[in-house]
Amino acid sequence: MTDIDSRLTDDIPAPHELDLGRPLYRLDPLGRDFAAEGRALQGIGTLVPVELPDRVTAWAVTRRRVADQLLTHPDMRKNPRHWRAYQDGLVPATWPLLQLITTPTMLIMDGADHTRLRKPIQTAFTTRRVEALRPRIEEIVDEQLDALAAAEPGSVVDLRNTFAFQLPVTVICELYGLEDLEARRQLAVDSNLLLSGATPPDERLAAEASIFGSMAQLIAAKRKQPGTDLTSALITEFDAGHMSEEELAGTLFLMLLAGHETTQDLICNAVQRLAEHPEQLARVLDGASGQDPWHGVVEESLRFDPPAATTMFLYAERDVDVEGVTIRAGEPVLLHIAAIGRDDNVFADPDTFLPDRRNAHQHRAFSHGPHHCLGAPLARLEARVALPALYERFIVTPAEPLGDIERVGSMSTNGPARLPVRLTARS
Repeated sequence: MTDIDSRLTDDIPAPHELDLGRPLYRLDPLGRDFAAEGRALQGIGTLVPVELPDRVTAWAVTRRRVADQLLTHPDMRKNPRHWRAYQDGLVPATWPLLQLITTPTMLIMDGADHTRLRKPIQTAFTTRRVEALRPRIEEIVDEQLDALAAAEPGSVVDLRNTFAFQLPVTVICELYGLEDLEARRQLAVDSNLLLSGATPPDERLAAEASIFGSMAQLIAAKRKQPGTDLTSALITEFDAGHMSEEELAGTLFLMLLAGHETTQDLICNAVQRLAEHPEQLARVLDGASGQDPWHGVVEESLRFDPPAATTMFLYAERDVDVEGVTIRAGEPVLLHIAAIGRDDNVFADPDTFLPDRRNAHQHRAFSHGPHHCLGAPLARLEARVALPALYERFIVTPAEPLGDIERVGSMSTNGPARLPVRLTARS
């Protein structure tokens, strides 16, 4: 029996009898193979009761049509006040990702409150404003590639913890107006600890406290000396009575996590898949895969290896019937984005990496509906600048089989823990 099979229960009721009291499948808290997990779940059904750490249970959605229905359903909510188990005190304070899905941000707000918190961020991430960042992103990429070029010829470079890390963390911290390099590094370290399923509970709580302490210091500094940065703009919203102090810090916290981890994993996953499919890389480099081949690489990477392989949660405000299943009021719904990205009802040959796939953009890596990720244009831009620049400058050769490298270790974050390569300058 494989590790994937061992997570199935012996007694599988008919689909119309699914009951959260009897989870059919235990999700891997370390996310070691989201693709295989997604296939296993799809083999059970469209909506599958699953068990997460600490016996937390939820419905897992495995197909895009159902995900879209629920993401736009008038009786599905994002606010955990609708999560019965959480309100009943059945979810431990140290539960992985609990901070992310309970901190008051636009991520967990509905209706007018969601609009109120989303609007100031939406203004900062319009297509025009994001595109205006391109010259600075190109500068940062060039600086990081120069640093890689200075490495000893033939030496092994970990692209995850150098290039893929430095670009997004630099961009988000510059948007924040955070200039202290040590503070930037610590925020990145703390956010990685917070998102990892392998972090001990006491270390996770310490990382959480450290992040919010850093946010408080940043807010205090910008109150004394405001600028044109995002932090100062959010303080203006606070002063106008549009958000609370907790919402201000929470918004910065959310944008930090979303602003660097997702892009880091997007870049890493793309490099890994191109290394595993040299014939596809050759087509991209010679332009055979389309007019904008790197756009295709980015979208197919988002579909094939979504940086957030699962998203938590939606909650039923009242009983919701979908696909012959009743999601009862108070029950949470997890979107298995990795499974949705390989939905064979949407994508032909879904387990094959094809950068010239015409409908790759129909993934749900950035969600859908009212909670579609505002940072999606920035993540796409950073990847579409970084990846061609990397391959135009270097021949990238894996230093060890990349498919054998351990993953980050998370219920959601999807990326290799390391990306060891050798870089050869192109003549």
